[in-house]
Amino acid sequence: MKTEFGREEFFDLCWEKSISWFCKNYLITYPEFKSLCTKYQIPLPPNGYWMKRKHGKLLPKPSLPKSGEIGKIELLLRTKENQEKFHSVARLNPLDNDQERNDLVVPKRLPKNPDPIIQEMLSDNPRRHPVIDNIQDYTKRYNYGEIWVSASEKPYRRALCFLNTFIKVMKARGHYFLFCYERSYVVIQGVEFAIRMRERSKRVYSAEDSVYQTSKLEPIGLLTLITGEYSRKKEWQDTPTKPLGKKLPLIINYLEDMATEERKWKVENEKRLRRQAVENKKQEERRRLQKEEIEKLHFIKKQSDLWHEAIKLRSFLNACERNDNLTEEMERLVKFGYKKANFLDPLVKGNDELFEDVDPYKLLQTIRMKN
Repeated sequence: MKTEFGREEFFDLCWEKSISWFCKNYLITYPEFKSLCTKYQIPLPPNGYWMKRKHGKLLPKPSLPKSGEIGKIELLLRTKENQEKFHSVARLNPLDNDQERNDLVVPKRLPKNPDPIIQEMLSDNPRRHPVIDNIQDYTKRYNYGEIWVSASEKPYRRALCFLNTFIKVMKARGHYFLFCYERSYVVIQGVEFAIRMRERSKRVYSAEDSVYQTSKLEPIGLLTLITGEYSRKKEWQDTPTKPLGKKLPLIINYLEDMATEERKWKVENEKRLRRQAVENKKQEERRRLQKEEIEKLHFIKKQSDLWHEAIKLRSFLNACERNDNLTEEMERLVKFGYKKANFLDPLVKGNDELFEDVDPYKLLQTIRMKN
């Protein structure tokens, strides 16, 4: 079962539980745990912390620094099935396709004590996955279940023998299995591969002479192992000359190579996403600064327009004052004009009680539109 932690929650737990506690209860090694904390920038207790805490001396916990990593921290709980045989998959050597090994030989009969997964498949009352409020959540994974096999009685028994060997070898190499209702997965380096089997069939057409020729599918006793889904889907077929058991090393090497490639892709993709996030942040900051400068430039342009209009208006009023034939009405308009020029001029900002709630630039735009 996977356990998800928020970054702050995981940080608090690291100062409550030791690394050995994590390695004991979760499928993680000491170096992997240290790398995980480095990735998410989680400070760990210093040397001697647990001894001082044992004697009642509590050291101050530092504050959690900011991190660019986004998402939950996932750890996988240890179970009875995988805790004894768990080890680093990266150190495993590929299987030799031509080398005969006892653990890779598929027997013709099931052993007395088959793997617990096979025991579930043989059980008359296998454990069922919980369904909450009549909803099947296909995002949930469980460490028990049965592998889907569609075959008649005799090929089904051969499928169980093959799967028992396949499961034991995969577990011995540090991999484990998860289940979700009618789906089963083998997990290699954190990458899930769907696993199922079916019996091959051939289409047989009826010999009747009619307008519409009918046909049906008849099983032929040969098995097919289907690994992966969608673009990763691959079928391994049983043949009379080379059964699936002989292809077991090839299947395992293929799955481990695919897991290694996908893990590398995920690491590179995470790096790419982090670089993209940094670039997006830079672009967003650039757009924000551009917007601020455009607003400033627009404000300066408005003030410049008002100042030029005020200058032009004063020039006209000065010319009017120099006119000897100025009428009384025009003299009043000159005084009025000087007052409005001061109101428009951003450097003077003259007060005007009648227009104190009016934007000078909008007033200027209104006058221009009327002209």
